[in-house]
Amino acid sequence: MEFINKLEATVGGWLKNVPHLPPVGQKWLGQNIWWIALVGAIASGIAVFIALTGILFGGISASFVYVIDPALAAWILIVSIVNLVFTAARGLLLALAVTPLKAMQKKGWVLLFYSWLLHVLSVVVGAVLSLSAFGFIGGILFGSIGVLISGYFLYEIHAQFAHVKTTKTVKN
Repeated sequence: MEFINKLEATVGGWLKNVPHLPPVGQKWLGQNIWWIALVGAIASGIAVFIALTGILFGGISASFVYVIDPALAAWILIVSIVNLVFTAARGLLLALAVTPLKAMQKKGWVLLFYSWLLHVLSVVVGAVLSLSAFGFIGGILFGSIGVLISGYFLYEIHAQFAHVKTTKTVKN
């Protein structure tokens, strides 16, 4: 947990000097992030269902690829499963964050931060799994744009959530 707190502070330091949303915009975003996360969780659930359907029933089209190149068919299946796992994990984190975000609790923001970190990891893994220079560069370039935008908005609402450190009280 200490590593995550340091990482949170480091990323916050990077975004300290960027232009910020007006306070009204920050407040609106902080109060409404719960339903944005809910929409993201629902969209992730739909994407997982579609991906599962594609993996399970895509065997017919994969069999044509398999005849041409079995390694390519296996690689497509591996990449699809990796993307499915990332999408499902991010959707689960977003779904778990809805209730705490609605209550403006730090736990909700932290779950969003974990989802964002998973997004960063999925961009890197996806770029590496592309196995081509153009796929790698495109994946990193366009993926990092999404990571930067979502990280910016995540830290715009950071101060609205109860980031209070607890200390032990000594009884005499």
